[in-house]
Amino acid sequence: MDEPSTRSCAGSWAAEMAIHAVLFDWDGTIVSNDPGAIDLAASAVDAYARKYLGVDATGGDFARAFQSVVPPYTPGETGTSPVIGRIIGEAMTWLGWPCGTNDVEACSRLFFEEHMRHQEVYDDARALLSSLKFRGYRVAVVSNAIFPGHYFATRVNELGLAGYIDSFVSSADVGLAKPNPAPFRRALADLGVEPHDAIFVGDSPVTDIPGARNAGMRAVLLQRNQQVHDRAGFLVIQRLTALNGILGEGTVF
Repeated sequence: MDEPSTRSCAGSWAAEMAIHAVLFDWDGTIVSNDPGAIDLAASAVDAYARKYLGVDATGGDFARAFQSVVPPYTPGETGTSPVIGRIIGEAMTWLGWPCGTNDVEACSRLFFEEHMRHQEVYDDARALLSSLKFRGYRVAVVSNAIFPGHYFATRVNELGLAGYIDSFVSSADVGLAKPNPAPFRRALADLGVEPHDAIFVGDSPVTDIPGARNAGMRAVLLQRNQQVHDRAGFLVIQRLTALNGILGEGTVF
């Protein structure tokens, strides 16, 4: 199925909107999630500790410490967003590892790189981003992430998406997580557009949809490999390319 589930709503949007920007979630929307990514990243930190800190880190040590110090998160809460450097430092302290600021920064980068290594761009995401760029839309990513936004720059480039994304906002930079509207507002400011000139697309009905609407944007829920059901007040799609039908075929130049 490649059509919005609420056809009449899509038609009214096309008539009403003068959209100039499209904002996206990252994990599960633009790139695939790897369920084992955290364990792989933690194992890389264990290896770093054995080599550079002189500790007898066994498999799983850092993973256990990481899970112990990460603040509990309830989907939908609008509290502060944890940051990787603080988590890494607290986990190392929890384990009693000798470490300095440089070690924390090195392990933060290492954790990020290993965590992201196995992510792949969805085919429909690449196709849509290319189309949006060609048609003149501004594009941003708004992600609930423990990593600062500048960490993503290299990875976005490696994935071949640097030319398509104008701003990457991480909740770690803002200090507040979706569905708080603050990360969305940061992205809108980066793009220089008003909420009514943008739409947001994400795969979480708990964080993405209410967060975008709290920021004053229209929202589209992406449900990959799931049965699509009509939802009140927003559209539901199964593939990102369905967004072309919502935006129309023209350019925004």
